[in-house]
Amino acid sequence: MRSANSEYLLAALRSVIKKKGRTYRDLADRVGVPLSTFKRHLYSPSITLERLLDYCRETDTTLEELQKIAVKLQHDNESFFNHTQDEIFYQFPHLYDFYRELRHIRNRDSHGYMKQKYGLDDASTYGYLRALEMLGLVKLTDDNKIQLNGPFYYRFSDNSKLSIQYKNILKEQALDNPNCVRVGFSRMNLKETQLEALNKLLTQEILKYHTENMKEGVESESDLRNVLLFVTPHETLNFSDGIKPLPNTFLEQIRDEMGKLEK
Repeated sequence: MRSANSEYLLAALRSVIKKKGRTYRDLADRVGVPLSTFKRHLYSPSITLERLLDYCRETDTTLEELQKIAVKLQHDNESFFNHTQDEIFYQFPHLYDFYRELRHIRNRDSHGYMKQKYGLDDASTYGYLRALEMLGLVKLTDDNKIQLNGPFYYRFSDNSKLSIQYKNILKEQALDNPNCVRVGFSRMNLKETQLEALNKLLTQEILKYHTENMKEGVESESDLRNVLLFVTPHETLNFSDGIKPLPNTFLEQIRDEMGKLEK
């Protein structure tokens, strides 16, 4: 059976705890560790096997069962940023903006393009790329080429700090309106004819549901909805105040933060 990495084993353990209705405080008391330590263990890839087995016993789960859950989680979530990547990007938003821009470059010298577009020197450009390599998201080759790792589109997990920040920024840009739509997309490449097709499809589906529900009657005014589709020009969505030259200590900061997260 395929082995899951420690991050997904811990995710599996958290899901077991939730499913069985156990509380972190109760489990921390039972194994004799402070609540803060227990919470840290649940997200620490360096957790010892002995401690992991302790938590398995307290949740009446075997390591084999935990492994099966973890493998499924890893299979379902390989397009998500992992905890370390999410935390580093949250703490260094300009690094995330650099990475997002890098993934959207097509048929260009990405190294030279990023340097020219953002006025970066060689040291800062290398600093950004080396940090991304440390996070496992790019690979730098000897001939100064950049190889992107992983899927083209990464997704945010439900508890991702980046996900929360993204939603807040998008809301400020386009959705801060009491009459806003419930589904929002950014940076979509859609032609006018495609938008018309989507409008027609949406109209058909809304009228179908409306007709079905009207046959059952209207119990109150609160059952009725106004449905509006907004299509607005895309605005650049940045997480930082700009991609800028980096300080000499940047890579050291990244290493330190990764070290803290992996303890």
